[in-house]
Amino acid sequence: MTLYSYIGVEKVLPTHAPENTNTVALIARDTLDPGVTDEMVLKYIQNQTQDETITMDQIEFYDKEAEIVGTFEILEQVQTGPILKHFGSSFVYQTSDFPVWEPIENDSEVPDGFTTENVMEYLKMMDDAREVNATQQQGLMYILNNCFEDTNKVELYSCWDGEEAEREQFRRTVKWEAVKKNPLLLEMREKEFIVIEK
Repeated sequence: MTLYSYIGVEKVLPTHAPENTNTVALIARDTLDPGVTDEMVLKYIQNQTQDETITMDQIEFYDKEAEIVGTFEILEQVQTGPILKHFGSSFVYQTSDFPVWEPIENDSEVPDGFTTENVMEYLKMMDDAREVNATQQQGLMYILNNCFEDTNKVELYSCWDGEEAEREQFRRTVKWEAVKKNPLLLEMREKEFIVIEK
């Protein structure tokens, strides 16, 4: 099942540009082994897809994986469907996943059989996850700041695919001034609806 996230606002928000349909792969150079060239990546993708017509123009390269995952984004406006019944806002948008606000900690125990190399790979993966999450946090706060320049309320909700019509389990209201001082107030439980008021 897929978790979907939504934001309800009182103003029109710009949405994320659609993906280039010609692109077959997004590659982060910081995830490649040392010495791997762009040409090697192209050959690998051609082999994996069994399509030698794929060209370098169909691969988008990024310096860091965090650039691919991106920031918090407004994907598209929702104009019909059961999810709208939860919102009192004029405009409801589907978004990328809400960030995590609790600190992302490393596991304290190393599983049996893990080598030093496994541990180093795990620690790098966790550092990357924290970097991506921090970028998403900044993106959401930027959008909220923008909304509260000329609106008094923003609504946030996440639910699993197929559960849009079900009633939310939790509902709470927080003040924007309190959120700015303590963004941890935006940490959501499953099926929790949050109203942020100015």
